[in-house]
Amino acid sequence: MHYNAPQRRWIGVVQVARNMTRNRLTRREVLRYGAYTGLGAGLLGSLPLGGCRNSRGEKRPNILLITLDTTRRDRLGCYGCARATSPNLDALAGESVVYDQATAPSNWTLPSHASLFTGKFTTSHGARYDAEGPLCLKGHLAGPDTFWSHFRARGLSPDEVTLASMLRQAGYATAAVAAGPWLKRAFGLDKGFQFYDDSQISTLNGRRAAQVTYAALEWLRQLRDETFFVFVNYFDPHEPYRPPGGFARRFLRPGTRINGNDTSDLAIREQRDLYDAEVLYMDYHIGHLINELKRMARYDSTWIIVASDHGEMLGEHARVGHGHRLYQQEIHIPMFVKYPKGEIAPSRTSVPVQLTDVMPMILHRLGTSPPADIQGGLPPSVGHPIVAEIYPLEFLRDDGNSRAILEDNFKYVWNAKGSHALYNLADDPHEQTNLLDDQAERARAMDGRLNTYLASLPRPDESGPPQIVDEQTQRALRSLGYTE
Repeated sequence: MHYNAPQRRWIGVVQVARNMTRNRLTRREVLRYGAYTGLGAGLLGSLPLGGCRNSRGEKRPNILLITLDTTRRDRLGCYGCARATSPNLDALAGESVVYDQATAPSNWTLPSHASLFTGKFTTSHGARYDAEGPLCLKGHLAGPDTFWSHFRARGLSPDEVTLASMLRQAGYATAAVAAGPWLKRAFGLDKGFQFYDDSQISTLNGRRAAQVTYAALEWLRQLRDETFFVFVNYFDPHEPYRPPGGFARRFLRPGTRINGNDTSDLAIREQRDLYDAEVLYMDYHIGHLINELKRMARYDSTWIIVASDHGEMLGEHARVGHGHRLYQQEIHIPMFVKYPKGEIAPSRTSVPVQLTDVMPMILHRLGTSPPADIQGGLPPSVGHPIVAEIYPLEFLRDDGNSRAILEDNFKYVWNAKGSHALYNLADDPHEQTNLLDDQAERARAMDGRLNTYLASLPRPDESGPPQIVDEQTQRALRSLGYTE
């Protein structure tokens, strides 16, 4: 979305006023908008602070934003999975607008969630692996500090405007329940949430769906008539795949032996079975959350947005896990939106969307202008190329940085180590045939558009001095394989 100079100045003044309410101005704001800060007192009275009705006087909906960490699109029934892995999500999708061409902006948790919350791509918000980043994993982990000092990441800058901060400013009660280590407060994704629950994240499998649903419902039951925005993150399908109780045997072949909690020696087929069981377990507890919303008589008035932050490799290209090379199994994600009752009829659409577009979709529905520097847009024409990025640390992944752009049926992948690729996804959905040599002109054109667009994006502000991630977060990240 483009603004002229007066509009940009005015939006800047709005942000200054918001920062004044939290007693913090950035140096950039003071320098750029200092002449306008005298307007603050009068401006604050015009901001939508006290009510939950938009400019047309319509009651604003409750908003429930659910992310399905590491959940593959093709492992949900609503996207064609033949197994009964997701009956509750399928039922919800049946009442929703279902997006068949949703793409994650990255293939791991931190940058994808940062894009979801800011409407920006990784290049611009900067929350990612970074060998010189301010978040350092060292101090309490086994091994020499010289090793852990190389494991660094960059969190979300405290100066970023987030969806939660804008909704809180608009009068929403805001809460989040996180399940994965990369959503711990240390990485900056808690901005704007009055209640941010990142507890119980220390096990090999993150925080269980039962705990997540329980915590979300406990917060919801304390509300009276407040209009709410609740973000709920489920983590269960993340490796290692260890579904609890009877779920573990739901899809495994009879006679399959599991050596306690160790599933690493199982064949790919058995790992897929356990992955599907994790999805089913997660779905079961999401169903409980939805049923309780109905019991509270809040379901019909709630706008529910469901999306995965990224997918998972389950043997394709001889890989298991994610964070590799931006394969479709990692970035082609499920996404569907259940509107308040009677507002928009259920449907399916092939309109391309990304997680960057969720923030402007919500703000547009509420009659609230997005931040001036947002990169996401409104379907059916989001106004930006469909791109994805990954910047792995060398000692974690030897694939090198990768960037991808998708146009119509074609996908071009640039790789820092020269392993570029061009695929026709209509004819080759599993990305087996690299057309780079056969269609060199198309590849060059897509490469140019990809690099031109990313080069045009503003870079993130510095995030402050180095920090040490707390010991519980370090243990959780290490146990999930991020530090090995």
